[in-house]
Amino acid sequence: MTIVTTRVPQDIVREIDKVSRDQHTDRSTLLRKLISKGLQEEQKEQALEKYRAKKISLQKMASLLKISYLDALEIIKQAGVHLDYGLEELQEDLQGLS
Repeated sequence: MTIVTTRVPQDIVREIDKVSRDQHTDRSTLLRKLISKGLQEEQKEQALEKYRAKKISLQKMASLLKISYLDALEIIKQAGVHLDYGLEELQEDLQGLS
């Protein structure tokens, strides 16, 4: 594991410590969990933005996020993003099946 140092405002540290006490865990464990969740959320937002901009297909989005095609469909549904599915996406999806 690598050690990473960053500056955090004291009020946030107090909140982190409160949550870690509530979860009966130490600060480091909670921070690793929060960083992981935040990173996953950022990756999801980036993939959604690429999908909106038609830079990637739904299948590619699912692949980037390491989730199923159906889970990717659910993400775009929850985000209110129009499903843009054409011949190119169909061909890419069919290639993924073979």
